[in-house]
Amino acid sequence: MNRERGETMRAWLGVVFIAGLVAVGFTVSGALKEEIDQAKTIVAWGEEAVRSAPLSSKHAVMLTYKGGTEQLYLNGRRNDVSVDGLPNHIREAIIVIEDRKFNAHPGYDLGGIARAFINNANESSVQGGSTITQQLARNEYLTHERTYERKVKELMIARALEKNYSKKEIMTAYSNVIFFGHNIYGIQSAADTYFSRPLDDLNWNQIAFLLTVPNNPSLYDPLDPSPAFYERKDRILTQLRDAGVLSKQAYDAFHGVKLKASYRSHKVRYPDYMDTVMKDAVRLVRTRYDLDEEAAKDYLASNKATVETYLSVERQNQAKQVMSRLPNGLNGGYAELTPNGRIVALVDSEMKQSGEFNRATQAYRQPGSAIKPVLVFAPYIEETGAKLDTVLDGRPVCYGTYCPTNSGNRVLGDVTLQDTVAYSYNTPALAAFTAIDQERAYETADMMFSQWDPDKDSNLASALGGLTQGVSPKELAAAYTPFLNKGVYVSGQTIKEIRFASGAPTISPGMMKQAVWSDETASAMQEALSAVTTYGTGRYAGQIKRPYVGGKTGTTNSHKDMWYVGLTDQTITAIWLGADTPRPFPELANQAYPAIIWTEAHR
Repeated sequence: MNRERGETMRAWLGVVFIAGLVAVGFTVSGALKEEIDQAKTIVAWGEEAVRSAPLSSKHAVMLTYKGGTEQLYLNGRRNDVSVDGLPNHIREAIIVIEDRKFNAHPGYDLGGIARAFINNANESSVQGGSTITQQLARNEYLTHERTYERKVKELMIARALEKNYSKKEIMTAYSNVIFFGHNIYGIQSAADTYFSRPLDDLNWNQIAFLLTVPNNPSLYDPLDPSPAFYERKDRILTQLRDAGVLSKQAYDAFHGVKLKASYRSHKVRYPDYMDTVMKDAVRLVRTRYDLDEEAAKDYLASNKATVETYLSVERQNQAKQVMSRLPNGLNGGYAELTPNGRIVALVDSEMKQSGEFNRATQAYRQPGSAIKPVLVFAPYIEETGAKLDTVLDGRPVCYGTYCPTNSGNRVLGDVTLQDTVAYSYNTPALAAFTAIDQERAYETADMMFSQWDPDKDSNLASALGGLTQGVSPKELAAAYTPFLNKGVYVSGQTIKEIRFASGAPTISPGMMKQAVWSDETASAMQEALSAVTTYGTGRYAGQIKRPYVGGKTGTTNSHKDMWYVGLTDQTITAIWLGADTPRPFPELANQAYPAIIWTEAHR
C-alpha cells in the first residue's frame, strides 16, 4: 500500500515540478516532452477555471415590503467585507498565522509542496503545503478531497488567481470564505455573529479568539471553547507578538484571559412568506439566465439583490395570529392574494423559522368540493349558458362502478344550480359535469394545479376533489382569481421586482394571465359563491360585511381535509386544515371550521 502511494506521490510531484517550471517560463525539451504537454494543459486548465468563475463577494439578499426589510442568507451566513473594509492589522494577523510568505510567493511554495509530498509518502492522508492562495483556490473552485491530483489543480488555480488579482484582493477573498462554525462564513460575519460588532471594533483578544476557529471548527467550537481552544488562542497571541504585529502591552493584557462568544441569532420575520419569496426569486433568475439552482443563488448573493415583495404586514400578522390558535393536533396553511395576483399573505400554522415545511405552499391535499367552482360550475355555465335557477337532476346515479353520494347520504331530486353550489351537493354537480366538455375542464385544471396528473386525474372523481396528489392553498387561491377578474386567471406572484446593487439588469416578473371564462360566467359565479355565505355551508363567513363576500367550503371523505376559499371585493383566501398524517376531524368539518378561521382572520 505504501509502495503504491509512494509511486502515485512521485508521479504527481513530477507534474507539480514541471508545471511550476512551465508556469514561471522555463523550457524543457527532449524526453520530457509528454510531461511538459501535460503540465501545460494543467496550467491552461487553472487559468480557464479562474477566468470562467471570477472571484465575487457574497451578501445576504434584502427582502423589502411596505414598512420593513428582512435579510435572508442563501448558502450559509455570509456578508463579505470589501477590500478596503478589511482592517490592515487583521490582514497582517492572518498572514502571520496562516502564510508568512504570502506577500512574497506567487501563490504557491514549490519547496513547501515538495516537502509536504515527501512527508506524505508514508502517511495515510495528504497533508499540508497550502498557502493562503491555495486555500482560497480549494474553497472556491475545488472539493476538499485529499488527493495528489487535487493538490496539483489547487496549485494551478492559485497561480491563476495570483495572475489575475492583487494580494489585497486575494487576502480579502480568503477572509470571506473561512468557515467559523455554526454555518458562519467570513471573518466579518463571524465578528457580527459572535461579538455583535464590526471588525474595526474587535480587540486583540477577540481577533485571536476568532482566528482560533478555522483551523478545526469542530474541535475549536467558539460557543463551547475547551481548554485546547484557549491554548491555541494564546499561541496565536504569542505568534502575533513575536512577529511584531501585537504590542507587548496588548499581549500582557489579553494572554491567558478567557472570553466567551454569544451567538446572535438571525431571525427572519414572516418566514412563511419570505421563504416563498426566495424560492420565487431563485426560480426567476434560473429562468432568466438558464442557470441551475446553486448558480442562481450565487447570482442573487453576488449581485447584492434587493427583492421588493407584495407582503401586507397587516394581513400576514392577522392571519398568523388566528392560525396559531388552532386546536391541538390540527395543522393548516393559508394563502391570500388580490384579484390581480399579488400575494399579500402566506401563513403556516406551525412555521417559526426559515427553512421549515410550509403548508401554505408545500402541502398538497385533496380539495374536496372546493374544486367544484373551477372544474364543474364555471365550465357548466360557460358552455351551456345555464343560469343560477337552472334545475339539475340530483337523483343518485352510478357511472359504471362509481356511485357518488351526498353528505350524510342525503337523497335529492331536482335542485337549482345556485343551491347545488350553496349546499355543496355532489349528485347534481356530477349531473352538470357530465353535460360539458370534460377534457376542456381537465386542461384548465392542469394549467392551474402543478400536481395535476392528466393520466390519473382526468376522471369523474376529480370533479368532487378526489385528486391523485391534491392542491396547495396558494394554488387554490389563484384558481379563484377569474371570479373576481372578469374570467381571467392570474397565477399569483410574491415579487414586484428584483434590483441589484451591482448594476445587473432589474428583473420585473410578469404573471401568467389567461382568459378561461367570460365576464358573464364570472359574474354568475360571484353570485353563486355569495349564496354559500348567505345561507349555505359557509354562512358563518356572512358575518363579514364588505361590498362583496363569497366563498366555497370543501371536505374530503372521512373529514380528513377541510377547506374554505373566501372572497371579498379585495382579496381571495384559501385555507386548508387537517393533520400532516391524515386523520378525521368530523366535529370541526361539520362546523365548516375553515370558514370560521377565515372569518376571524378578516374581522
